Amino acid sequence: MNQKTSAIPTIINIVAFTIFVAFTAYLYITNQNKWQSSVVENAHLADSLKKLTSEYQNQLEQYKANEELRIQTLKETRFDPFDSDNFRLYGLYRDVEKRYSSMEVSLMFNVNNANAVKSNDVLGERWFIIPMKGVHFWEEEETLTDIASKYYEEKKDSILISKFNLDAAPGKFIFIPFDKN
Repeated sequence: MNQKTSAIPTIINIVAFTIFVAFTAYLYITNQNKWQSSVVENAHLADSLKKLTSEYQNQLEQYKANEELRIQTLKETRFDPFDSDNFRLYGLYRDVEKRYSSMEVSLMFNVNNANAVKSNDVLGERWFIIPMKGVHFWEEEETLTDIASKYYEEKKDSILISKFNLDAAPGKFIFIPFDKN
């Protein structure tokens, strides 16, 4: 009897293991088609994501090239006092204490025709309308010197940017005044 009683747990273990293996095989076979279709679907999704990534990378490179061209064009832009037919970009400069005349402001921002600078007094402040070289969006990692090196021959001209844009800070659009060159 001793042998019989010790053989029963062994037989139960073998039967349980066989049932477990059979159940696992059944689950594998029934879900195999789902897994394979899921793998194919995910492969198509990965391919379409790779294609989109490539397209967006190409667009980004094109935007960067266009931005470099725009910056180069602005860098080469000079104020022409005799050209009144072409479009110009103008910026507003605020003189709270009314310290400057149109002539002084034109000299300060390298506009060699004082008639191109207009002014008005509004609510006790003097506002000047000044021709500008361009506009730049100040990104977080940039400094004024970095921005000046994009638009000016001399980095020291960054003082023009801070002088004109009194509330200049990263995350804002800033005006780029004309340089002396």
